[in-house]
Amino acid sequence: MTRHMTRWTAILLAVALIGVAFTALAQERESRIDENFLLLMGARNAAKSGKHDTSVRRYRRLLERDPRLNDARNELGWVLIAAGRVAEAQEEFRVALHANPKDAEAWKGILEALRKTDQKDEFLKVLDQLVELEPARKDLRMQLALELHNRGRFTEAEKHIVVLLGE
Repeated sequence: MTRHMTRWTAILLAVALIGVAFTALAQERESRIDENFLLLMGARNAAKSGKHDTSVRRYRRLLERDPRLNDARNELGWVLIAAGRVAEAQEEFRVALHANPKDAEAWKGILEALRKTDQKDEFLKVLDQLVELEPARKDLRMQLALELHNRGRFTEAEKHIVVLLGE
C-alpha cells in the first residue's frame, strides 16, 4: 500500500510540476508586450499630442522592424506633412505606392503634399488618378471638375460634371 501510494504521489507530483512549467511559460508569454503594437500606439499618441519628432522616430523604428506596414507608412507621411516636412512625406507615400499602386490613402497623401508645394500640374494628374481609383467619391470628382474648370479645360470638366449630375 505504501509502495502504491508512493507511485501515485510521484505521478501526481510529476503532473503538478508539468502544470507549473506550462503555467510559467504561459505567464511569460502574456507578460511580453507586442513591441510593434506599442510603437504604433506610441507613434499615434505622440502625433496627437503634437510631438511630431517623437512620432516620426517611433514610426521609423516600427517600419525598420516591418517595412510591409503600409498603413503605418501612410500615417508617417501624414505626420511628416503636419510637421512641415513635405518632401519626406512625399517619399513615404511613394514607397507605399511602390508596394501597392492602388493604395488610395497614399495617393491622397501625395495629393496633399503636392497641394502644399503648389505643384499644380502634378496635383491635377494625381487627382485624376485618385478619381479613377475611387470613382464613387463625389468629393474627389467635384474637386477635379473644379480644378479643370478653373484652368479653362471646360470639356474635360464637363465629363465629370455629367457624372456628378447623373446625366
